[in-house]
Amino acid sequence: MKKSISLTLILLLLSVLTVSAQNWHAVNFPVEENINGVSFVNIDTAFFITGTGKLIRTFDNLNTYDIFEPTPGLPLEDVEFINSDIGYICGPGGTVMRTNDGGYTFKNLNLTDTAAWFFDVEMFDNKHGMVIGMTRESANPVQGLAFRTEDGGKSWDKVENLGMGYSEIIYSNGKVYLLAFGQISISDDMGKNWESKLTINGAPGRTLSFYGKSGVIAGIGGMCAYSKDGGNIWMPSQQDENQFFIASQMVSVNSGYIGGNNAKLLKTTDGGRTWSAELMAKYFDVYDMALVENRVYVVGSLGGIIWKEVK
Repeated sequence: MKKSISLTLILLLLSVLTVSAQNWHAVNFPVEENINGVSFVNIDTAFFITGTGKLIRTFDNLNTYDIFEPTPGLPLEDVEFINSDIGYICGPGGTVMRTNDGGYTFKNLNLTDTAAWFFDVEMFDNKHGMVIGMTRESANPVQGLAFRTEDGGKSWDKVENLGMGYSEIIYSNGKVYLLAFGQISISDDMGKNWESKLTINGAPGRTLSFYGKSGVIAGIGGMCAYSKDGGNIWMPSQQDENQFFIASQMVSVNSGYIGGNNAKLLKTTDGGRTWSAELMAKYFDVYDMALVENRVYVVGSLGGIIWKEVK
């Protein structure tokens, strides 16, 4: 019996030490709702959106929060703030909204009809940006839909058809990357012109991240691939087909994370070639990630937030 107790204590101690070694910290969020997106302005200032239409902000590095409801009861999909005052949110029902006062008030931009569902909004600089999603029309319910601005969101123009089911758009390396079902489109001129190519075997990517020219793409059915040349060539690093990856974040040319629904939080230390499971300080489905200064943040279901120092 004593040997059994000693072995149990040793195993417990090893488990605690392993978790501690990975240095993840859990955060107490003010609501137990799904956090679908996060946008950091700096290490102190962040904006979160939830599955019930809340915008939640902090100005003191996740110690206190202000809660707003720009779309009560209507889920929000993404948030993007370019400073502590000016920001955008998007979601179903054709929702694309802008605030000039840090979230106190929002104006609906009315870019399209209420059949559209927007998944991602990204500002590349103070003037240029895009919002993407799907039309949700009965004739073609997954047709990609995108709008682009060149004047800081004052006006928006519809972007040419670049495929089905747009899922994510990012700006990195002076290029815009847009994921659609089975393909990736790249623009060198802030979204005016595009070059499209298939992902690995045309598999559906859901999330994309770069650090310099080192990038990863991940998605449905454990789809995962990596690039060392800014997305021109992708090499497969397939994961368990039962995993559905939604979020990714490269934190250096070699290190990065992916996670999602029914998916472990995975880490790479070799640029995406291989992945291993991370022991999280709190377990939840992962919906978004962000790199801010020397910290990486992971957010997701039921108010889940964890962070760790990475540099």
